[in-house]
Order: sequence, then C-alpha cells, then structure tokens
Amino acid sequence: MLAIWLFVILVTLYVLYPYITRVKYNCPGPSKWPVFGCLFQLEFSRLHFSFDRWAKKFGPILFCKMASKNVYVISSPRLIKKAFAEKGYSDVLNDRTDTFYAKYIMDDSKGVIFGKYGPTFIRLRKIMYKGLKMYGEGVQQFDSIAQKELDKLSKSISDLGGKDVDPKPFLSRSLANIIGILLTGSIVDESDADLIWKYNNKANDIFDMSTDVILYVFPFLRFMPVEVGRKYRHLMETKKELLYRFYFLQKVLTCIDHITHGLIDALFNIQSQEKSVGDSQWLTDSQIKAFIQDIIDAGLISTRNFLLCIILDLLHHHECVDRMYQEIVDVVGLERSPSLNDRPTMPYAEAVIMEALRYNTHVPFGLPHGAMEDVELEGYKIPKGSMLIPNIWTAHHDPAIWGDPWVFRPDRFLDDNGELLSPEHPLRQSLVTFGAGKRACVGKNLAKSRTFLYLTTLIQKFDFLLPKGGTVPSDDPRDFVPGAALRPHDYMMRLKVR
Repeated sequence: MLAIWLFVILVTLYVLYPYITRVKYNCPGPSKWPVFGCLFQLEFSRLHFSFDRWAKKFGPILFCKMASKNVYVISSPRLIKKAFAEKGYSDVLNDRTDTFYAKYIMDDSKGVIFGKYGPTFIRLRKIMYKGLKMYGEGVQQFDSIAQKELDKLSKSISDLGGKDVDPKPFLSRSLANIIGILLTGSIVDESDADLIWKYNNKANDIFDMSTDVILYVFPFLRFMPVEVGRKYRHLMETKKELLYRFYFLQKVLTCIDHITHGLIDALFNIQSQEKSVGDSQWLTDSQIKAFIQDIIDAGLISTRNFLLCIILDLLHHHECVDRMYQEIVDVVGLERSPSLNDRPTMPYAEAVIMEALRYNTHVPFGLPHGAMEDVELEGYKIPKGSMLIPNIWTAHHDPAIWGDPWVFRPDRFLDDNGELLSPEHPLRQSLVTFGAGKRACVGKNLAKSRTFLYLTTLIQKFDFLLPKGGTVPSDDPRDFVPGAALRPHDYMMRLKVR
C-alpha cells in the first residue's frame, strides 16, 4: 500500500512540477522531473545534440533544471554577445557557477578559467595575457619559438619519405613543446610531454560537461567503483604527478639559479616580491598550481583537435589546399617560412581557419557562466546563482544565419574581391568560437596564431594527400568523437614534400 501511495505522489509531482516551476521561471524549456529535473532527457554522451534539439523547439534561450541547478542555454550569437559582452549584462553574468571540475579538480575555483569574478581574477587574467604573449614584442617572440618547433616538425615529416602518417602523434609532441616553453622556458623532454598529455587526456574525460553534470549531482560517485569514479581518481593521481614536476621541481630550480625561465618562474617572482615588501599576499600557491593547470587545460587538446579537424577538412576539400598554397607562394614565396606578420595579407588562409572554427565547432559549449544578481534577459527572468551555457554548436549551425551550415565553404567569409569580410559583417559577428566579453577565452589569440603558423608552414612544404590505402573518415562534425573538445576519428594521410 505504501508503495502505491509513493507512486501516486511521484506521478502527481511529475505532473504539477512544470506548472509550479513555470510560475518562478517564465522561460520555455523541456519538462522537468522533481529532484532530477531534465537529467533523464539528456543524451549525456552527446550533450550538444540534446541542447541543439531543444533550441530548435524552444528558441534561443531555454531553461532546463539539472537536479538543483537552474540552467539557461543561450543558442544565438547575438544573445551570447548581449548576455556576456553588453554593458548592463556583462557586469552580472560573468561569474563562474559551481561545477564539479571547479570544486574538486581546481581546488574550489582557483585560477583564471574557473576563478570567481573579482579583483584576484582580474589580476590573474592580466598575468595570463602577458604570459601568453598577446601584445607588442611578444608576437615576434612567439613567432620565433613556433617556427623553430615547426622546423623540427617539418624535418620529422620529411624523414618519413612520403609514407602514410597519423598526424596526431606529431601534433601532440609539437604542441607539448610549445606549452613547455611557455611554462618553463624550454622544450620538454619525452617523459614530461607524455605527462602533460596524460593529464590533459584524463582532464578532458572529466571536463566534458555531461560527465561533470553527473559528478556534480552525485559527487559521492568519485569514490565508487564505477567509470566516472575511476576517471576522477586517475585524474587526481596524474594531477599530483604534474604539479610535482611543474610546480615543486620548477620552484626548486628557480630558487637555485634565480633566473626567470618561463611563466611559472614569473609567478614565483611575483609571489616572492610580495613577501619581501610585506604586502598582503594575493597570489597563493594554490593559485599558481591552478594557473599551471589552466595553461595545460586550455592550450593543448582543443588546439590539437582543431588542427586534426581542419587537416581532415582539407583532405576532403583539396581545392582549398591548392588555393592556400597559391596564396602562400604569392605573399610569402618559398624562400622563407610564413610568419604572423603575413596574416593580414593572406585572407584566404584566414577564411579557411574561420570556416573550420565554425563548421567543426570542436568545442560545442563555452564554459558555464554564473549570474551574480537577478537579471532579465529578452523578457526572461534569470535568478541569481543560475548557470548560463553559451551553446556555440547551435549558434554556428543555424540555417537562418549560415544558409548551408553543414557545408565546408571558406568563401562565405570573403567578399567579392577575395578580401575578408569586415569584422562588423553579420557573419563575422556570428562567429563566437571563443565566447564573448570578460570571460572570452584568454588564449584565443595564441590558438589562432598557432593554427595559422602550423597550417601555412605545413602547406608551404607539403601537399596534403589521401593515404595510399584510399579514404579518410567523414569530416562532418556530427560524426566526431564526443568530449569536452570533439575530435575526428583517427585517420592516416600522406604529406608529400613539394
């Protein structure tokens, strides 16, 4: 009898719950179960498919309850920019809401990526901008570092003699070297490169939004003998190894020779100067450790996966390779390597990169934002503490904006004279890969610079060809392997020396 009454109560709550919540939340969205909200309706392995389906049904702003979390999904480029970059909204919608990754992996939201908005976040962000060479003479410095690494990469590929090659290992090691230079001032050895990727791959498993939601709702699972629990424990073990190498050992080295080798040493120096003058210390050990994790989290797997995506696109569209090569010959020639100074005069290369960012949308969502106050957006009430998710996947594949969103067509970003559309053009404004406003990706310029140099240097030296076996996987991003950063299925290719 008790079981029958419980069943009746649950069914009644299920029927009434949408009406109860609709009074409080006037935003449309999927139906909600008591306690669990819409969790049972999510396709957790491909969360971007669920949000895309809901956006088509409920519109560019939708509300879904994920257990105790009030979640608003924003799927329009215009509204993403309005919410996070427009004055009046950006002041209250640019906090970070609680997530499992921020709480348990990043030591209660330390660092820049997950840090709560405030004076400490602003100071850390400025340091990260400076460390990532975002301005002035830093461009030339990065250009030099990247070119040396690309020369090494090109030689390794040339030594293969035109054999079929899996591009992933080459890109992985090369990108790890650049991250190593940023962090420590020198190229990392093989064991350190392996450690960086070991951490990054395990972090990507947890960083995936669907996994994070499960662990946030049921945090006790991190201790249980289940898959998500094992992922968490493996990541924490690897995090310990990573910080021993790049925090503890680097600190010892800095104390011995008193030389600033890289970004980590610069942080130690700031901390040391604060101690010597007796100021209150705002840069803590935990923040430096989180800073190291930030650089590795943001600077590796998304860039490698994007390069794998764009190379696959070019294998499917060899005419784009030919046009890029001709532009390189016309602008750079064959006597020197492309540099970042060439970017303004190579509109087609830039258009290919923009189209690949749009078409693949290898990072389907921006990081969740948090509402610091109650606010009304487009007539919808968003209560304080709500989570807001920029749904970049849907924004980049909206037929009303792009016309043929599932076609890889770089010319959409060029005018009739073959020049890039102006930054104010509606299509350029609709490209929101790196988010908007105060929480836009800090490393976006570094990511675009690396992509430009890798792509143009490789195309200048090699032709991109299908493997001798014949075919490569689909480059349709709907077929990609899910994760925090989508990636294409593994493939082989030939890089023929020109």
